[in-house]
Amino acid sequence: MQRMKTLWHGLNARLQHPVDPSVPIVARRFAVRLLILLIFAALPLAHSWGFLPMFVALTGFNALACFFMALLLREKPNRHVLSHYDEAFWMAMLFLLGRVFI
Repeated sequence: MQRMKTLWHGLNARLQHPVDPSVPIVARRFAVRLLILLIFAALPLAHSWGFLPMFVALTGFNALACFFMALLLREKPNRHVLSHYDEAFWMAMLFLLGRVFI
C-alpha cells in the first residue's frame, strides 16, 4: 500500500510539472509536416507508386531533413525539451513501421 502511495505521489508531481514552452510549438510543427506529407503522398503524379509507399518514402526523407536541421541549428538532445531530434525520431519510427508493414 505504501508503495502505491509513493507511485501516486510521483505521478502527481510529474503531472503538475509545467510543460516546456517548446512542446506545443514542436507538436504543431510536427502535425503540419505530417499534413504536408499526406498531401504530397495523395497527389496523383505520374510515378504511380501509390499513396502508402510514397508516404513512407517521404517520412524517411523528412526524418533525414529533421536530423540535419537539428545538426545545423546545433540543438542538443534534451528529454525535457522537444527539438528537431524528436521530430526526426518520430518520422523515422513512422518510416520503419511503414517499411515493416508495406
